Amino acid sequence: MTVALAWLGIALAGFADLPAKVDLKPQFQDFGLTARQQGNRDDCSLFAVTGVVEYETARHLSKKGERLSEEFLIWASDKASGQTGDQAMFWKAVAGLNTYGVCSEERMPYGPKTRAQRRPSPQAVAEARELAERWQVDWIKRWSVDRRLTDRQLVEIKQALAHGHPVACGLRWPKDLKGFGLLNVPTPNQVFDGHSIMFVGYEDSPGKPGGGAFTFRNSDGPNWGQQGYGLISYAYAKAYANDALWLRLEPPRSEVPTVRYEGESMRVLAASGCQASPQRMNGFSPKLWSHGEQLFCNAKKEGSVRLGFEVRKPGHYRVRMLGTAGPDFGTIAVALDGRNVPGAFDLYCGQVAPAGGLELGTHDLAAGSHTLRITAIGKDSTSKGFSFGVDALDLIAAR
Repeated sequence: MTVALAWLGIALAGFADLPAKVDLKPQFQDFGLTARQQGNRDDCSLFAVTGVVEYETARHLSKKGERLSEEFLIWASDKASGQTGDQAMFWKAVAGLNTYGVCSEERMPYGPKTRAQRRPSPQAVAEARELAERWQVDWIKRWSVDRRLTDRQLVEIKQALAHGHPVACGLRWPKDLKGFGLLNVPTPNQVFDGHSIMFVGYEDSPGKPGGGAFTFRNSDGPNWGQQGYGLISYAYAKAYANDALWLRLEPPRSEVPTVRYEGESMRVLAASGCQASPQRMNGFSPKLWSHGEQLFCNAKKEGSVRLGFEVRKPGHYRVRMLGTAGPDFGTIAVALDGRNVPGAFDLYCGQVAPAGGLELGTHDLAAGSHTLRITAIGKDSTSKGFSFGVDALDLIAAR
């Protein structure tokens, strides 16, 4: 079976296992989470991420009706990245969320105009910490305007929704939007880049382009569309979705590493078809990388590097690698102490960006020397190469 047919089989199997319809709107209504309005400010991505966070906290922390502050998340994203301004790619927004959390809307209300000098109060910062360092980010599609949403990725959006997780999505958007149903697929010259929304449901329907439609919540307030909601066909999403992710809320401080090994400082034990060297991330918002550096691995196909690290305290650890994604980055496989970690990690992205946490499973690690082998096994058809980056390796004491 060819790779293409194999992926198609997985996608079709995923469709077969999913309900034909999912609708999270009643839960949003029950939680008191009506659609918010961004006004004339260019911060739709922060509204999408804040909307996802509001839902997850209401669902898991029983905080019905508590609205969270987009204004605080704008500040947190700027502070975590070293950038300024309302605009934020999703990776910048989630960096701000995990570093500083987010406070209530009451503590830092959203303003109609951008104010770069605006700062949260000490009370807002303290309150926000409750939601810091406890989010796992599940990337369905890393940002790219050159790569379409695949069948598999469309299934992954539906799977997240079917399991009760809204999905933040950035898309190229119609230049002249009429109504609130994005069903037919316009030509590329009829869209711009772009706008971010939140998927809250879907329904399979053979009569709609692509075989169905997603329900989305916009950031134009409850008077837009149907109480703030609209429809996007599967065909439109496949043609114009730039990036998509969902979030998992974990216990307090669950994402804080027990031990961290900086990638640029790890011992290179062996390399084949791969040149590994430390790289400062100047020019790429270095604050988004641990210590502002990474181990850059300029790899050919099947190129690999084997890194060594020392465990001082034996234990049962969740192992996480912080990686880098980019336009010339490949798909990697990882082995820990010679044992292959299931799955592979596609590190292609239209811009150089932190890839976030790549979960390598939970392992019993004895005191002493251990190895991590990373191999470039392939690449996305859009990628220009097979390189990869290692920001850090984290050991987190398993609970």
